[in-house]
Amino acid sequence: MLRAALLILLCSLWTGPASPGPWPLARGEGHLSLGLEADPTDGRGLYATLYAEKGIGEGRVLGLDLGHSEDSLDKAVLFMRRPFGPEGRNTVHAWEIGIGAVDDEAALRAGLSTGRGFTLAGHPAWMSIETRAALYDTDGAGRIETDLTLGAATGRGHKWMVQIQMAAPSDRSAYVKIAPAWVFRAGEAATSCWG
Repeated sequence: MLRAALLILLCSLWTGPASPGPWPLARGEGHLSLGLEADPTDGRGLYATLYAEKGIGEGRVLGLDLGHSEDSLDKAVLFMRRPFGPEGRNTVHAWEIGIGAVDDEAALRAGLSTGRGFTLAGHPAWMSIETRAALYDTDGAGRIETDLTLGAATGRGHKWMVQIQMAAPSDRSAYVKIAPAWVFRAGEAATSCWG
């Protein structure tokens, strides 16, 4: 019941096209995603995320990636992403560079992403892989993250997505999460609900 109530609350807050990945955004385009995880079985409590991207021209994207648990700041990274390679193809590549804090340490974060558009059951679809490495300020410690995303449009303008999120922090065990999402059109805006 708690999870359903949180999902309804978050769905009412999420707006904008939910399309993070290597794709460029036109100047002024963007999106904002909010997330809240709760797993009472492992004693971690709540974990909240905020992810925002905004096009700043020439395909470049300025973004903010925040994550916070009940007792510490997991990440706060300001980043810029820029596509590279031939334009006008179904496959898009991008690099990103960011600065901020990861696991309560000052960090430099770099990443590469690749995405491909295709048709699935007659509807537009996409796949992407995003890999980021955060290097900490001390002792060469860090964290590697990879997100795999598959999504497609439906016949009524809605979209579904499934993301596999993997991370390997140097100071604790690696983990894998599965995050399904549904994006529905509300007028000119889209609303995204991650499960």
